[in-house]
Amino acid sequence: MQPFFKDYEKRNIAEQLLGLHETFGRDIVVYKEARKVIMSSDPSYNYLYGNSGDQNSSVQYEPVRKVFKVRIKYDNNRDLEYMAEANSQLKLSRTGDSLVRIKLKIEDYDYIKEAKRIELDGRLFHINSDPKFHGLFDQIQFCTLYLKPIEAVAQGS
Repeated sequence: MQPFFKDYEKRNIAEQLLGLHETFGRDIVVYKEARKVIMSSDPSYNYLYGNSGDQNSSVQYEPVRKVFKVRIKYDNNRDLEYMAEANSQLKLSRTGDSLVRIKLKIEDYDYIKEAKRIELDGRLFHINSDPKFHGLFDQIQFCTLYLKPIEAVAQGS
């Protein structure tokens, strides 16, 4: 039997889907572990060993962050079943706090999976689920993650 879509049609549809992602995507800021920068006023002082000179050094932390485009869905209507169905498919801890679903390009996942914090709409979140990879025509293009607000974690501790 002949396939419904030819290969060039599949590529065209996949490119259109990426175009939709770019059109409707919103910027998020992903923060990783801050980079430690050691400033010393004495060039003969060895910070690692703590010897050979005056100990006039200071440690500064340089934030490591990057901006990505993602599609965002807030879980603000608990009556919708499609957000609840994800519990059975992903390792997702469901509490009274609302979750945020983000869809990102697969190449962006390598950076985001090690994120300490994710900022969107002026709020900070952390990753609260395993990734779910998906795409059209057996080509993985996107990854879905669920985020949980950090403020809610601080209140619960």
